[in-house]
Amino acid sequence: MFASVSAVMGGIAAAAYLAGTFVQARSFLNNSQVNAPLLILLSIAGLLAHGIANYFVIYTGEAFNLSIYTSTSLVGWIMLAFVLIANLRLPVQNLLIVVLPAGIVGVIALLSGSSETSVPFAASDDPLIWHILISIVAYSILFMAACQSVLLGVLEHQLHTKHPIRLLRVIPPLQTMEALLFTLLRAGIVVLTIAIGSGFLFLEDMFEQHVVHHTVLATASWVLYAGLLAGHGVLGWRGTTAVRWTLIAFTLLLLGYFGSKFVLEILLDG
Repeated sequence: MFASVSAVMGGIAAAAYLAGTFVQARSFLNNSQVNAPLLILLSIAGLLAHGIANYFVIYTGEAFNLSIYTSTSLVGWIMLAFVLIANLRLPVQNLLIVVLPAGIVGVIALLSGSSETSVPFAASDDPLIWHILISIVAYSILFMAACQSVLLGVLEHQLHTKHPIRLLRVIPPLQTMEALLFTLLRAGIVVLTIAIGSGFLFLEDMFEQHVVHHTVLATASWVLYAGLLAGHGVLGWRGTTAVRWTLIAFTLLLLGYFGSKFVLEILLDG
């Protein structure tokens, strides 16, 4: 029963995300303003259905199944939830350009991995679950920062080459985009700091063989994010410099978590 509910809800979520992507694509191709109310409505519908699907697949009643598949789904869901909430106060609707397709990937990962028979990753009463969930939130926020940096890089490149494109009409001005990037980076590094700290608190040894790569890469990523924010505050780093540092730091973070899970759960387990 739970499998059928998750499949139906996942299908509804994917359809809503796909429709929202189509609304944005049509607006982009027609060089017109996006139908914001319809886009938000589709995003909320997808978020709710995706959340229900996540619940029935991830929570077993006694434990949480946080495999690479379900973690990917959670990241997509958290990103969309963050964007919809932040959109009430900040101009982040443009991030739906990448967040909705990411949501589709998340649903596909959730449903493709829902039949896995491996033991769930953490018991519901295990304090380690908080470290895992906080880490996923950190990755979600910093993934959005990486997406924002890509949009910022494209915008800056087009402005410098004086070759205007339609994207310039559907995303905020350069200054707003930069401000939003650093807002996401500040929020992300705060959560990442809590995630790393909770790892040292709840794990007996953060440098055990199966987690040492995750620890080293996550810490290196944190150092780069902190360096970028310090450079921005003291030296005024921005533009291409900010984009490069953001993408390098996120790449390390991505390798540290999902790279490790891919090796452990798919390559070695397979």
